[in-house]
Amino acid sequence: MEIKIGCTGWSYDGWSGTFYPKKLEKPRWLHYYSKIFPITEINSTYYRIPDQIITKKWNLDTPDSFRFTAKFPSVITHENKLKKVKDHVYKFLSSLTPMHEKVLALVLQLPPSLTFDEAKPHLEELFSYLPTDFRYPIEGRHESWFTDEALDYLTDHNICQVWNEVQGVNNPAKITSDYVYIRLIGDRSIPESEFGKVIIDRTNQIQMWTDKIKKLKDKVNLAIIMANNHYEGYGPATANTLRIQLGLPELIWEEKKQKKLEF
Repeated sequence: MEIKIGCTGWSYDGWSGTFYPKKLEKPRWLHYYSKIFPITEINSTYYRIPDQIITKKWNLDTPDSFRFTAKFPSVITHENKLKKVKDHVYKFLSSLTPMHEKVLALVLQLPPSLTFDEAKPHLEELFSYLPTDFRYPIEGRHESWFTDEALDYLTDHNICQVWNEVQGVNNPAKITSDYVYIRLIGDRSIPESEFGKVIIDRTNQIQMWTDKIKKLKDKVNLAIIMANNHYEGYGPATANTLRIQLGLPELIWEEKKQKKLEF
């Protein structure tokens, strides 16, 4: 089983001087991030469809081996709730053309109010014209997405149900496809001004996820895990804790090296 661990985004001011060298200019952050991590989830695509000028730069800033995942725009998932969204979907897919080869998955994060029964017919229409180039994990947050009916449907269609740890969602973390996609989100109690350091130690919870991931061996071929700043306060640290617990090498960035030298 291949394991890819990264962070939900890379452009956080609180990472300057903690993850990124203090003097490193913001336009160079993704290039630096991609030398440390093999993957990232693009959160900004949820808010707006990027221009190809931007996605071309993302492609140029990262090595060939680097991979992106991206959230579907909210105009598709939240505003229109998957109804009559073909034009928006094609516009979104077109925006990713310059970085097409590096896109591993596109995440359908659905609003908590959207039930499985409401989404199902629109989901079927959506998948009828989505290209097979990417994976399309679904993060349904309404409790109906965790019923036997929903789980059977996702399994029959080899659609991954996102495993997550997020406030208000009781996710049973069932395997529904040949890969898993895990999002460690947290409860948003940590303000953005505090990003860049661990505020809430969730080592025990991360160990729980580690145990789940270890049990996936021979059951799936890929595990994608994304750490959000809201989980502990510092996505890179969360990702590193998970790596260490899984027996993977600890990632070392320049600011971490500097701190070790200071001690």
